[in-house]
Formats: sequence, C-alpha cells, structure tokens
Amino acid sequence: MNELFSEATSSLFDTIVAPATSQVRSALAIVRLDGPESLHIVNTLTESDVPPERRAVLRAIRHRGVLIDEAMVTCYHAPRSFTGNDMAELTLHGNPLLVDLVIRAAVESGARIAEPGEFTERAVLNGKLDLVQAESVHDLIASRTKLQARLSLDNLEGSLSSETRTLRERLLFVISRLEAALDFAEEGYEFITAAEVAETLGTTLDIIRSIRSTYERGRATREGLLAVILGQPNAGKSSLMNMLCGSERAIVTELPGTTRDLLRETIEVGGLPVTITDTAGLRESQDAVETIGVERARRAAAAADIVIYLVDSIRGMDEVDRNELRGYGEALLVFTKTDLAPAPEGGLGLSVTTGLGVDRFLKLFDREVAGRFAPAEGSPTIVNERQREAIGECEAALESASDAARQGMNEEILTAELYRAANALGALTGAITRQDVLHEIFAKFCIGK
Repeated sequence: MNELFSEATSSLFDTIVAPATSQVRSALAIVRLDGPESLHIVNTLTESDVPPERRAVLRAIRHRGVLIDEAMVTCYHAPRSFTGNDMAELTLHGNPLLVDLVIRAAVESGARIAEPGEFTERAVLNGKLDLVQAESVHDLIASRTKLQARLSLDNLEGSLSSETRTLRERLLFVISRLEAALDFAEEGYEFITAAEVAETLGTTLDIIRSIRSTYERGRATREGLLAVILGQPNAGKSSLMNMLCGSERAIVTELPGTTRDLLRETIEVGGLPVTITDTAGLRESQDAVETIGVERARRAAAAADIVIYLVDSIRGMDEVDRNELRGYGEALLVFTKTDLAPAPEGGLGLSVTTGLGVDRFLKLFDREVAGRFAPAEGSPTIVNERQREAIGECEAALESASDAARQGMNEEILTAELYRAANALGALTGAITRQDVLHEIFAKFCIGK
C-alpha cells in the first residue's frame, strides 16, 4: 500500500468523528472516533482512564462538566481495529440530539467531522481492506435482497480479490524471470522457457476472460433489472402489474388504451431487485397522447433486461403480436385470461382473476431471472464499471503479450505488456491507484462508514 500512502494527504492522519448509525430516534446510536487523538478524546469526555482494549465499559460522557449521556465505550488500539488506527466507539441512547452533542464535544476536544467513507478509506490505506472489499462494504449496506447481500459478502471476504491477487503474483513471477534473462543476456542464462511463459499467459488469460464474463450478472445483481410488460390493449398488462406488486398500482378497466404512460414498481424476483414496468397497449391510434405512450412502451422494451409479452387467450395471437415478438427474441410469452379461454398447447397461461397458472408463471419468472442474471455463489464476480475496466485492460494486455510471445518478439516488448496486465490487476484491488480514484469511490459512502 506504499503507493497509496505516497499520495495520501495529511488530513488522513487527523482524528475524525461521525455517527456510525442513522440519525433517527432508536434504542441505540453509535458515534465513532478514529485517529491518533481518539483515545485521548475518550479520556477527556469520560473524565476517566481509557477502558481496556476491546472491552465495552459503561462511562458517563461529559463536556465542560455537563453530563451528556451514559454510554458503552469500546476502544481499539492500532493496528487492531477496522481502520488500522486507534479507534473508539461510543454506544449512546438513540436520540439524535445526544449524538449531536457528543460529536460537538469531540470536535471541541480536537477531532473533525469525518468525510463520507473516510473510515473505510483509512482501512484501505492501512491495508485492512482492498478497494474491491471497500466497494463491497458500500454495496452490502445498500443491499435490498439476500442475493445482493450474498454477492457483497463474497467480495468482502475476498473471492474476487484473492483470485486476482494470485494472478498478479503469477504475472510478476514471469516478469521477474524475463527481466533476469535480460540482465544476463550476454551470459545466455535462461530463467524461464518460452513454453512456460506461453502456458502461464494462456491459463491467466482464460481466467481473466472468465472473470470478465461475470460483469453482466454482477451488474444486474448490484443494480437490479428492468422488466417490461408488453402487449396489445386489454391483454391484461395492468392486471399482471397489480398482481406482481400486490397492490392496485395500475388502473384496470374494460376500455382499451387506459394506460398511457409508463408505471414502475420494484419487486424481488429470483433474488434480484426487478423494476416492473407497465406500458401502453401496442396499437395504431389517432390519439396523440396514446401514440406517445406506445412509443415509450417500445423504447422501454428495447432497453429492458426482460420483456414479458402478453397475449389475450380469447383473441389469440395475431400478426401484430408476431411482428412485435420478432424484436424481442428472449421475451417471456404469456397467454392471459385462461379462465375464459385456454392457452395454446405447451404455452404458458394464467388468469389473474382466478389465480389459474399464476404459481407456474411466478416460478418460471423466478427461474428466468436467476438463471440469466444471478452470479454463481462464491465465484469471483465483478460488479461495477471500474472493476470491468481494470479486468478489460488486463485482458487486452495479456492478449498483446500472447501475440508477442507467439511471434517471437523480444523480452522487452513482452515484459512491458505483462507489466500493463499486472498494473491493471493492481488498480483493481488498490495495490496501485491514484488519490482521485479513491475520492470518487469513497464519496459515494455514507458519513460514518
């Protein structure tokens, strides 16, 4: 982490303070202090000795002789803390007023208010976490489903970091052997054979390509999916929307063209957050507003991860439906109102009115989402654009290195491409990075984390 320290500003060595829990009335609230003066400030606020390390002790919190609250005080000594610095946590009664008073007292005693993500940033700078793990902390806090939380925990535990760190060490091993051969070129020493280089490059490139292929699933898990319900007027789109949402989200009438604009609601499907969108019925219309609604429906479907296309079983599929479906090859085709007319043989049918076929549809929808978009449990998975770019840079460099090796180019060119690949993996985990990259990542965090 020396590269990181060389770019860190002196502000990172200040003592900082912030609430580590939401500023709402609750049973408990936590105030976190970090930095060289944090234990001294605890000593000042409690007017007593610092408690033994990692042991929660009840202390009265006072400022200028005035009692603020009684709190459980837990202290951590560097480097045995989340950040790697001296750190303390004060567990107060959960009143935002008390939290504010304690923070003001800490500031007057020498601390400053922490920036968003500054505690986690310090953990990265001190080698307690790498950048992938730090991003996973943020994602874990923001998780809305069990699958999102599981993926964040996998990366927090190091599934991606460990894999890429091993690959980087493998590349650096090859680089060191190639550079040694260059240093002793005149003596004719061979520290690594061409076959060994080719094997390492091929194996590493296969793994990197496999990791890169996880991006769509990782992104979908982290950010969620967009599903659009499409079909002609009165195909039952709004009824299905209401059934999926569990509420009367959309207006349902016998009149065609009731839905004019896009209606959205987010639910959990297959362990992922899926935003369901109800759309205007697909038809030619002289109504300008309805025409705009139809255009919006088609644009939403074009951008969607999943299209659920409904066909009224009473009317059956016609040329309009066939023409629309040609643009959505993986659309989930559903025949509705099967209480009044059966779905075609082998077709997926349901009736929202009676519940006929609804369970089968929900299970199929669940499997469709999980099968197409959920990452494999425990596998290294990239989840954001920064990670994708780093892996893509590594892949491009390894491909160039492989080409150089096949063409018998000199060691200097091959070594330069291997350095580029290793540096890309270093940028992924934060072994090599810039201060502006850190700022961009941690600015998204909440204060106190």
